Amino acid sequence: MVAEFATIVGLLSAFSSGRSGHQQLELSEFLAWLSEHNHEDIKSSIESNQATTVSIKALLNKGLVDVHEKLDDISERLAMLSSRTNGVEDLAAAFARESISDQALEILTLMEENHSEYFLLSNELGAKQKRLILSPGPNYLCKETRFFQDDLELMLSLGLLVQRYNPKGEPVFYYTRAASRLIDSLG
Repeated sequence: MVAEFATIVGLLSAFSSGRSGHQQLELSEFLAWLSEHNHEDIKSSIESNQATTVSIKALLNKGLVDVHEKLDDISERLAMLSSRTNGVEDLAAAFARESISDQALEILTLMEENHSEYFLLSNELGAKQKRLILSPGPNYLCKETRFFQDDLELMLSLGLLVQRYNPKGEPVFYYTRAASRLIDSLG
């Protein structure tokens, strides 16, 4: 299912790349293009799934500039996450502008292993190191403190963590299913 999604995203990107910037695209044009390029199986899959058809129509109705931005964002996220997957890491690394760091993976792995629901940032005065307080789980001392904010922003943007606030107004970072699936796929 995920492979089919990635295939459709790639084909949509290839289809739309040969069109002029402000042209609005139609689903029928995309389906015809799929037939012309010997992708009958994908065409049939799209036609047989109403939710997929509606989603592609909505995406194509936004205009090419918006379509390209969204497809580029999806491609970048796929490449970034794939850069840690055995067998495709070299190919993904060639396309990813950035990758998920060892430190970020270590935090997520620790949360998975300890069934942690969330973590808080320690507010120790004068601490040069960033300390995460996992719940449940042990504390985690960041090995690359100067890059922790970058790692945190990347994990949030990829949906691996979700930020909420506790009653004191302090940020709480919750572990997500997407993070759990990522860690499971790497194991």
